[in-house]
Amino acid sequence: MSINRRNFLKTTTAVAAGSSLALPNISVGAPASGKKLRVAIIGVGGRGRHGVGMSKGEEITVVCDVDAKRLAGAKKQFPKAKGYQDYREMYKNLDDFDAVVISTPDHQHFGQAIRAIRAKKAVYCEKPLTWSMSESLQLAAEAEKFKVATQMGNQGMGSGGWRQAYNYIKSGAIGDVKEVHTYTGTHGGWFKDGIRTPEGSDPVPEGLDWDKWIGPAPMRPYKKGIYHPAKWRGWLDFGNGALGDWCCHLLNAFYKIYEPGMPISVECINQTGPAIDTCPKGKTIKWEFAADGKRPAFDAYWYDGVTKPPAIPGLDKGRKMGSAGSYIVGTKGICWVMGSHNQSATLVPEAARKAFGRPKDLAPKSRGHEREFIAAAKGEIAYNAPLSHFGYGGMLTATALMGNIAAQVKGKLLYDAKKQIFTNSEAATKLMSRKPRDGWCVE
Repeated sequence: MSINRRNFLKTTTAVAAGSSLALPNISVGAPASGKKLRVAIIGVGGRGRHGVGMSKGEEITVVCDVDAKRLAGAKKQFPKAKGYQDYREMYKNLDDFDAVVISTPDHQHFGQAIRAIRAKKAVYCEKPLTWSMSESLQLAAEAEKFKVATQMGNQGMGSGGWRQAYNYIKSGAIGDVKEVHTYTGTHGGWFKDGIRTPEGSDPVPEGLDWDKWIGPAPMRPYKKGIYHPAKWRGWLDFGNGALGDWCCHLLNAFYKIYEPGMPISVECINQTGPAIDTCPKGKTIKWEFAADGKRPAFDAYWYDGVTKPPAIPGLDKGRKMGSAGSYIVGTKGICWVMGSHNQSATLVPEAARKAFGRPKDLAPKSRGHEREFIAAAKGEIAYNAPLSHFGYGGMLTATALMGNIAAQVKGKLLYDAKKQIFTNSEAATKLMSRKPRDGWCVE
């Protein structure tokens, strides 16, 4: 298996119950001072273009994509870069790069990122960090073990919205947290939920290596317009639906403010249909977080797709909640974080905001989400200075992905963060990881 459970538990004990890490240190394997960072890009289409853009000013020395046509385009853009269709081959030539940027489907993230970490290469990985809970927790632990610069690509971490909320909450505007409600609507039709695997197969497009696209997931025939390109996220073998698409943006506001560690339970309390081949068209997830001495216990709720959140109590007449956002209910008030990437925040109602006035500026400053990763990879700042380093991003992703397990296993699931199991459900624990296809294991 990709994750040996005994070794996994030993490695991840340090991050199982919380997200705090060791004191900052310079990244292992950083290039010599003043030199450009040599970057390997895995996945050059779609979000891969963002990876190329964020590496501007550095040196792209390796490009990798399972689609030969896309790879040829990248090679034309970067003629000095080495090109690969198989990322495993790329890792046989470690002297060619200092950092890796991963922009592939979720099911490929772990194998690509863990190899970088163990080679002591800095690694930036698009959200969600991994396909499964166990993979996220292991990346979190091993990034700290090897003291490698990392960053998860939830770009909203660089925005001002959650910082506004942080300032209000840490200044005492809403009192102690009681519950959090986070919501996102439909996803524009670029992937589908609530459908079953189609029968038959279609010819694989010229240049696409379908076996390598499937990677560690169970093999299935290619079907035109169903999985690739950009249709994979709703399929449970490859992605995590709306929750995987938006969790690391939307949940980030409350999770960064409180850094609550892993929940003690999760339950899918409402969904439109079963999660079999794809995610349901809508669901409501409830997590319970234990008290930690600094704050009381609280509950967090997630609503996606056709499932709608309750209206924000006290919201001023005429104001609309929008299609995505989050609101934090406290003992003394409510803080509303607006937009898919935490673009802004305010107190509700408007009179409460005016009465409280301007909060203290307490939130950590942003160097720029991508820029702080580059700086950490070059040793200019601490390896764990990026705000979405894997120690944090792994915990956030693992928390979120519990929700999709709950959509597949009914009832309230009790979670033990130290043992990293669901204590009342073997079925749920099994869904934390899976055995990869032959040839794709990472020991």
